[in-house]
Amino acid sequence: MDFNLSDLQRMLLDSAERFIGDHYSLEHRRALRDTADGIDHSAWQTFAELGWLAILVPEELGGLGGAMTDVAVLAGALGNRCVREPFTGTAVLAATILAGAQSAQDAVVESLVAGQARIALAHDEPGERYADSAPRHSALVAGGPGFVLSGQKMMVLDGPTATHFIVTAQGPEGLTLVLVEDGADGVARSDYALYDDSRASDLTLSGVTVGAGQILATGEAAQALLSLALDRARVTLAAQSVGSMEAELEICSAYLKERQQFGHPIGKFQALQHIMADMFVATHQARSMLYFALSRLEQPASVRERAVALARVHIAEAAQLVSRQSIQLHGGYGVTDEYEVSHHYRRQLVLEKQFGDIGFSLARASA
Repeated sequence: MDFNLSDLQRMLLDSAERFIGDHYSLEHRRALRDTADGIDHSAWQTFAELGWLAILVPEELGGLGGAMTDVAVLAGALGNRCVREPFTGTAVLAATILAGAQSAQDAVVESLVAGQARIALAHDEPGERYADSAPRHSALVAGGPGFVLSGQKMMVLDGPTATHFIVTAQGPEGLTLVLVEDGADGVARSDYALYDDSRASDLTLSGVTVGAGQILATGEAAQALLSLALDRARVTLAAQSVGSMEAELEICSAYLKERQQFGHPIGKFQALQHIMADMFVATHQARSMLYFALSRLEQPASVRERAVALARVHIAEAAQLVSRQSIQLHGGYGVTDEYEVSHHYRRQLVLEKQFGDIGFSLARASA
């Protein structure tokens, strides 16, 4: 695998850094907390215009037919500025599942690429923790002209912004992936903010009518498609985490040069230089593990799953070290809302929990 950026990836990164750097200031992110769903809708349309939402969509469906290496380049730039838009759920998870769906979803994919549809995965259920392969309590049963869907879902990431949900349910042929519109009869949503000011929802599905065309995959095909989509999402989040660590290094380096103590920049103190050295090594090792996971994504499922799990463990542990030491280097006021490092710290905590934390990934790798 060639880890050097291609010309297209370099162009992608340059455009991403330029737009995100100009648009996503600390003040802008703080202002988004007061909005109903926590995202910048005009920026989301720019994502679509720049082609970011179409990277993983096959060319025959109107996308760019790109690769996860392209997504990782972009995700690093998003993580560098703590961008909380629903990129992973829509452009990675949903795009992967819709591209492999057994029923044609051309209209939905077209809306996704255009920035009109935002799609969230509704998988986790009350009483469980990261039960990716466990049978679902949500049920899809035959009824009326098609099927009826009932159940509860919790921690649906980016749920308040979603126009559609991909719901996992237990159907006649086992695990079933079902596409449901937000606002459909029988769909009730309870929204809340997470620690980093991103949003999530709990869903109650009460006798939702489902047509055959809304069933995306069933049985073993559904399980394989869900597993692939989740692993791609995990790697995307890992890339965001690495981008956030690199931003923390830059912020702390600048701060140590500016902050004066006893008439000297505190960056001259050897103890603080040692902390920065540890952060630097951890960040570069994390990027190496990201490359390791990317190099295994197209391998058989067992190889892919173990590589992604190991990468997630290493990157999450490195992120904890870097974000905590960033707070330490800034002193007590590093945790305050006015300092950039506090936003990266909170973002890293949430990224580590999404789609499987360190404990889950360790168990997955050892299994």
